[in-house]
Amino acid sequence: MIKNFFYSLVAILFFSQLSSQSILADTPDGAKAFIEDLGRRAINSLTKPDVSQEQLESNFEKLLNEGFDVPGIARFVMGRYWVQMNDEQKERFVPLFKARLKKSYANRFQAYRGVVFVVKDARQEKDHVIVSSTIQKPGEALTPVEWRVAGGKIHDVKVEGVSMSITIRDEYNALVQSNNRNIEKFMSMIAGSVQ
Repeated sequence: MIKNFFYSLVAILFFSQLSSQSILADTPDGAKAFIEDLGRRAINSLTKPDVSQEQLESNFEKLLNEGFDVPGIARFVMGRYWVQMNDEQKERFVPLFKARLKKSYANRFQAYRGVVFVVKDARQEKDHVIVSSTIQKPGEALTPVEWRVAGGKIHDVKVEGVSMSITIRDEYNALVQSNNRNIEKFMSMIAGSVQ
């Protein structure tokens, strides 16, 4: 599971940047080209040597904003607690969620220099496209990764069959429960972790 977690971090790297290809990303060929382009750009911007923490976080945030359906993923990871949140809490949560991702993961990508990312194929499934790929860290086995693309954004990634969105949802549900299911306490804890 630890291996899946760290490969999920690498997978976030490839969620990266919205480009002109994203307009066509809802077709299998378009989605495949979109993911190939995102992978190349993410590797170039997040694994450079001698990049400051500030620059890494800035690069990560830019890629996150452009490539992720952040509001949709934020709703998903809150699961059943999302409907318990009022509008003001929901509005506050999305930027907190994004800030926590940035603070937690941006600096970890420096350890993934030399990663090889190969897009294999893509297939239409209802209202989204699944893009199949592999990631290989130097000296390690190939890891299969599937991307779910819809509306020009990546909504989820499965690393060795494990959904990143579900993994984060489980983490956030546990955090809410550890705060006695009190949404305000949970939000305060999240806010404190990103300062």
